[in-house]
Amino acid sequence: MSSSDLTRALHALEGLLDAERRAIRAGEFEGLARLADEKARLIDVISAHSGAAPDQRELLARIQSRTSENQRLLAAAMSGVKAAQRRLDAIRRAARPLNTYDSAGRATTIGSLSGRIERRA
Repeated sequence: MSSSDLTRALHALEGLLDAERRAIRAGEFEGLARLADEKARLIDVISAHSGAAPDQRELLARIQSRTSENQRLLAAAMSGVKAAQRRLDAIRRAARPLNTYDSAGRATTIGSLSGRIERRA
């Protein structure tokens, strides 16, 4: 592989990382799998090269920076999704009726039986 082939692969990877960042920020997570396949292919191409020329080191630093930023964004997105899931679970649990006993020992149900989530404006 020539130095120019490596430079083209590095630029392609840099563009792919930018596309990945946009997808993460837009919440288009289904597109990340396709990007991951292409990213793996480019990394294989780049790995086959023995070393970077001095003019490629700046490009490699930008790629490393973008990779770290994308990892941070993905971690934040995963955290947000998990928080939303916990909140929805809490809402569902709160919507269930509570079964308890009154002072005479009779079973009593407290709460809504509709199973609907109240939506507020």
